[in-house]
Amino acid sequence: MAGRAADLTVASKIEGVEKEKLRKELRGLSRFSADSEPYSAMVAIRRGANADAAAMVRALTSKGYYAGKVTPDLVRIGGDVTVNFQVTLGSLFKIVDYRIEYQNTSDGERPETFQDIGVTAKGDPKGDTLKTLENKLLTHLWERGYPAAQTPGRYVKADFENATAIAVFPIDSGPLSRYGDIRVVGAEKTDQDRIKDFANFKEGALYKRSDIDAFQDELSNTGLYQEVTITPAAPEENSRTDIIVTVKERKHRTVGIGLSFATDVGPGATAYWENRNLLGYGEKLRAEVSYAAPRQTAGLTLSQALPKFRGAWKASTAFENEDTDAFSAQTYSIGVGVERYWWDKDLQLSADLNYQFSDITDSDGTEESFSLVSLPLAALYNTENDSLNPTSGHRLRGVITPFFGDTQFNKLELGGATRIGFGEDKSTLFALRALFGATFGAEGFDLPATERFFAGGGGSIRGYGFQLAGPLDANGDPTGGASIAEVNFEARQRITKKWQVAAFVDAGSVYQSETPDFSGDTLTGVGVGVRYFTPLDPFGLMWLCPSTKERFFKPPRQRRTTPCPNLKWFLKTMRFTSILP
Repeated sequence: MAGRAADLTVASKIEGVEKEKLRKELRGLSRFSADSEPYSAMVAIRRGANADAAAMVRALTSKGYYAGKVTPDLVRIGGDVTVNFQVTLGSLFKIVDYRIEYQNTSDGERPETFQDIGVTAKGDPKGDTLKTLENKLLTHLWERGYPAAQTPGRYVKADFENATAIAVFPIDSGPLSRYGDIRVVGAEKTDQDRIKDFANFKEGALYKRSDIDAFQDELSNTGLYQEVTITPAAPEENSRTDIIVTVKERKHRTVGIGLSFATDVGPGATAYWENRNLLGYGEKLRAEVSYAAPRQTAGLTLSQALPKFRGAWKASTAFENEDTDAFSAQTYSIGVGVERYWWDKDLQLSADLNYQFSDITDSDGTEESFSLVSLPLAALYNTENDSLNPTSGHRLRGVITPFFGDTQFNKLELGGATRIGFGEDKSTLFALRALFGATFGAEGFDLPATERFFAGGGGSIRGYGFQLAGPLDANGDPTGGASIAEVNFEARQRITKKWQVAAFVDAGSVYQSETPDFSGDTLTGVGVGVRYFTPLDPFGLMWLCPSTKERFFKPPRQRRTTPCPNLKWFLKTMRFTSILP
């Protein structure tokens, strides 16, 4: 007899399954639980129980129990109803054969077995395993000239007497196709030939899905488009397939401002204006000004990607004013450069030709002017997974720069960073950074102050003031040097999604010799801190300690820092960007 509205409470049980994990998975497919909504009639409960049983059978089939059965049994005591799902697993089947059955003919070569595509099938009957095999087969066809390859769905032929099965993969490969024309849709201010330049394939070549994916990534990375969609058109009778590129352009002009603060250099600000498509061919013009107490700059850069070259070129000019305890200088520079990428852009090589003129006043009042031409040659290998907060990957950089003009020397910089993560989402992280610099052909005081090495401050040897981790003159001002050696180690631990604690040790110094001779003190700093991850950028609050010798054994006027704990906090640059029409 049907009860009154909403007077039947329902619970469920899984019987006949010994494995707790499987029992839990099946229970999760049932709509009946202790906190489920009451039911008003037994017919609705029976209908739901049958639907749940069907879902459980599908789950058992996906795990290889092709003969599995689930029978629901309803037991009512007053207003309480229990649904007992009686599960009969049967045998776990084994796949003994894999068959690829093509639904069409083709002039091209298609794999007849999974061995033909380098895949070994091991008899696993699970649905996920068969799905993976199906995806590998389709990917193989997409990469070898069959853009329209698809399947109506795999199935198995089961031998219930022997608990074995044959997996069948019906495939409609479509015709073998080669690249035809590239057709562009939606381009308004960008030259269509410019878009076509980013394709890394030629007309007449065999179609490959990876070519299309790379083409789409290259266009997306230009920053010119809100949306990029690339699809193959229907194959033509001559086996040619046109490629349709549909884009939606972004506004090409952007203005932005960035704010920062650190106790070693004080407040800072950056403002910029950028046009990413100046003449319709992807030329990027950027004007930028920045201010911080030690350095103020204003610059203009024009650059353009060279997709056929796998690189880019740039031209720039800048004015820089520096005013530090070590020196004050005004420098004007102009330069051009080119860069090229390898290994999916993990490796970048670049060469620049620069001219700079500097008026420099050293801390002792000596005034000099330098006119220099430089040729920086750089190599960067970068596999970091994030530019702001990397948790994996490596970064290695080397630069050799010959200088000519009023003085002649060669400058070398080698640097690297890596990190190792542990635990879920790499919540525990160890990070290591190192820097080595040397100068050949001149020692410390022979170099223009603007080209000497300095250490100390955020991003260098923390715990010491800006440029103060190195040799000092009689007045306690930094002199800089011709060489440098630094190493930083940091251990980080995520506490929550937004909060992270860290402890670190930094060590190193600057030297007057051409290469680090480690003749002076190796300065060290240790500290602990906390970071908070905002939607814009992480910021950190750090307690920093210089070395024991620095804190306690030097007279106060000769100390580079105040005694430990020396509280410093660093707010990384936060950019606020708006789009102009």
